Amino acid sequence: MNDTSAIGLTREHQDFYERFKSFWAAPSGPRVAELIAPDATIHFTGAGTFSGADYIAVMAGMLDSMVEFKVTPRDCAGDGDRLYIFWEASALIEGATRTWVGVDRMRIANGMAIEEHVIFDSAVLQTAN
Repeated sequence: MNDTSAIGLTREHQDFYERFKSFWAAPSGPRVAELIAPDATIHFTGAGTFSGADYIAVMAGMLDSMVEFKVTPRDCAGDGDRLYIFWEASALIEGATRTWVGVDRMRIANGMAIEEHVIFDSAVLQTAN
């Protein structure tokens, strides 16, 4: 959110977005539990569907396997119980930094994501092999 007016965002959206930014400033598998309910359903491009509890291990594995992996939240929008976060990511892949963008579409309840769709073009992550 470049603009502090946060039009269309509830306090719950704003709080979640701030915690999402905090997560990506110092990401870890265990910190997933700060944002995602254990019984949430996660739909992750290229990785399938799993629970919020399983997301902890998925995130830990992703962070361990991706060299210089960084996600920068850029903006967000809200609509009812849904929060959309636009982000930019980068990682060192085959000796070169690759950058891509995506959107997380979440349903929020009681400050936690109970459903998340992580949407991006996963082709950028493919290796030449």
